[in-house]
Amino acid sequence: MKTASRFGLASLVIVTCGLFAAVLRAQVPDVPETFPNGVVYGPKAAFAIAAPNGWVLDNKSGAADGLPCVLYPKDATWHTAPVVMYAKIASTTHEDAKEFVKVAIEHMTKQRAGFTHRLVASGKTNEGLEWFINEYPATESYPRVERVAYVQMPKAVAFMVMSAESADVSARYAVALEDVVASFKYKEEFIGYVPPKVGEKGK
Repeated sequence: MKTASRFGLASLVIVTCGLFAAVLRAQVPDVPETFPNGVVYGPKAAFAIAAPNGWVLDNKSGAADGLPCVLYPKDATWHTAPVVMYAKIASTTHEDAKEFVKVAIEHMTKQRAGFTHRLVASGKTNEGLEWFINEYPATESYPRVERVAYVQMPKAVAFMVMSAESADVSARYAVALEDVVASFKYKEEFIGYVPPKVGEKGK
């Protein structure tokens, strides 16, 4: 799988964040570990999300693509699912969600001929953080449909990307992305978290 052809937004300037699972344990290479929820963390922000009904959250399968927090339907895998999601935190140089989206749109407009976008939903989390979801239809040069949820955190931007192989698949699973947003929780205590090495206790 070529990262650039499947995950357009992953190529933007973003900080690689990790996933803190409820149980940290040694992992067997190439064997995915899945969880019902997890925490995505970075140097300036951290947030928790839960897998939608019928989905799993995986902290290994997307690592080679620079995506340490990925989600996909239970009956599929990260590499075979017709629709997948991943969650990240924008680079520390981006603290404003609208500004970050402006940069993303400028980037994709240059990279994809015929690129368009539209706002499909917006609201606030249970904690009062503003969020919105943009849809980025497929183009001739980029055949996947993406819906991206952006959440404005204190001095940081969280974003969750749903990437589907077609418009029909994207529409069918759109509620799953909204469910992830509904589960969103800001986790200040995990900002700057450093996972322990195997055999060490958590810090």
